[in-house]
Amino acid sequence: MKMSVIICTHNSDNYVYLAQAIQSVLKQTRPVQEIIVVSDGNLEVYNRLRHEYAQQPLVIPALQEPNAGISAARNTGISISTGDIIAFIDDDAVADQDWISILMTTYTEFEHVAVGGKVLPLWQKSPPRYLPKELYWLVGVTHQGFGHDKVTEVRNTFGPNMSFRRDVFRKAGGFNISFGFNRRGAVLLQAEEAEFTLRMKHIYGCGVLYQPAAVVYHNVSANKTKPLVLLRRAYFQGYSKALISK
Repeated sequence: MKMSVIICTHNSDNYVYLAQAIQSVLKQTRPVQEIIVVSDGNLEVYNRLRHEYAQQPLVIPALQEPNAGISAARNTGISISTGDIIAFIDDDAVADQDWISILMTTYTEFEHVAVGGKVLPLWQKSPPRYLPKELYWLVGVTHQGFGHDKVTEVRNTFGPNMSFRRDVFRKAGGFNISFGFNRRGAVLLQAEEAEFTLRMKHIYGCGVLYQPAAVVYHNVSANKTKPLVLLRRAYFQGYSKALISK
């Protein structure tokens, strides 16, 4: 089996983290087929990627026009990819060096249609005391108690650490562009992973297999831990789930 990794990006100011994300995938103990980096409506980032990775054949820059949000960017990456397994990592995350190896071993051992791993925090500032570990999902990190920290089936793992067999997208379609963070319109709509995996479960009868040994580290800026930011994200998480139910 061959693995394609998709990284979606938008903000030019985030480029230093994007470069770290790409480098972490290039340094995996098990090589990947390709790293598709989708710039969502940012020509400057796309051109910079083409220039800086011109001599790195594994890195494939792509431009999503116009800026259409994370779900559309992921779908663009999927359409370009060639691997048997398609994995996703965020542009502000860093993969453990054994991330790909553990994901692929898990597919071989369990023959599951989707596998995701644990997301641990890289705090730019010490985590606030008012944010308990049970609510770390508010900052895109695996929260305490998720999956009982063992290999088990869950509805979905978090966006910075998820993967699917290619056949899943052929049968279930892509990510719903009505959900997911978007620089236009309702920017805080979330739950695109949950909406997609519910469609997947309807077809395959199963969710995502959680493998906590497959680790990705997610940068958490100080801004993401501000009380009002946390409250807004919590509200829109519930609002997004209500839209899914509807």
